[in-house]
Amino acid sequence: MPTKPQTPTYIGIAFYTAEGFAIQSAVVLSTSARFNTNVSCGTVIETVNGWVVSWKECNNFLATTIEPYLALVGITAVAKVHQTTNCILQSISSLVWNAQDARDCRDSLKHPYSSDYVRRVLLHLSNKEIISLPFYVTKYLDEHITDCLIKLRKHRDESEFSFCPVIPFMEVGEFAFGRPKF
Repeated sequence: MPTKPQTPTYIGIAFYTAEGFAIQSAVVLSTSARFNTNVSCGTVIETVNGWVVSWKECNNFLATTIEPYLALVGITAVAKVHQTTNCILQSISSLVWNAQDARDCRDSLKHPYSSDYVRRVLLHLSNKEIISLPFYVTKYLDEHITDCLIKLRKHRDESEFSFCPVIPFMEVGEFAFGRPKF
């Protein structure tokens, strides 16, 4: 009896902003290449108990996933994997990292905690061979993510459409509004 193929999961980075604040980033998992259905979104937030990792689920577009006051800048699509979202979330939960530890990191003043979390998750998924990132990307991951953000801002500013820009993580110059190329 043939087995049913697994629904692929698309892994990405969503960038959010609010006037006068640093860009916030989040790891996003979706069953849609447009990141507009069945989305799980994980980032670091500050609570009364300090900094914690928080995951939210939404069935609608990512624009209101993190907090309603943040504007979605765009998404960079990192990878398409043939594992369920739950399997990927389970792997991410095995990441040995405490959000409180980011406060002690010398780079924590340079990057918001959410950026540190996104970097650690991508490296963790790469080390577990869930996603494949070339050495030059893992070595210069901060710069690569910053370049993606610059491209997203440029395409968002140039767009007359209300679609969210989605760009591929490792392809230069390719972008789309609402749909990535894989």
